[in-house]
Amino acid sequence: MTYSTTADWALARAALDETSTPGAGPLSARPHVPGEAFWLRGEETRLAFARFVNMARRQRGWSIEKLADDADIEVGELMSIEQDAHHEPELRTIWRLSEVFDVSQARLMELAGLASPKDTQAIEEAVRYAARSTAITALTIEEQAAFDGLVSVLRDKAK
Repeated sequence: MTYSTTADWALARAALDETSTPGAGPLSARPHVPGEAFWLRGEETRLAFARFVNMARRQRGWSIEKLADDADIEVGELMSIEQDAHHEPELRTIWRLSEVFDVSQARLMELAGLASPKDTQAIEEAVRYAARSTAITALTIEEQAAFDGLVSVLRDKAK
């Protein structure tokens, strides 16, 4: 059996793909949500995401290099996540961090501002958590309690 396609068919298929990014799996394309309100919310939640990554790493007593090795991601990517609120993390980075920290990938994507949140209460809790925590060398009792609450929300599989 011979399989062949015409040039017209190939051009028509290519035209359909002009606006999409090739990829495979559930995270092959970024779930964009239009609108300035979502963009502002993305910046807000990215701060909470950065604080979560920083504190989860510190809670384990890990350096950025150790987390990068364990998650198989670039050190520069982690530094950007923790220090730059405007940095948009790679989808693969979100996936690897969700595996290493044992939290829901979908919830972590929402927290990183890459997906529209389905549960706004969880996102509000994450933003409050980020506002209450400060960058110190060890977690305080209050920070540990806030962190544990956030982890329990993030571990809850997205519905």
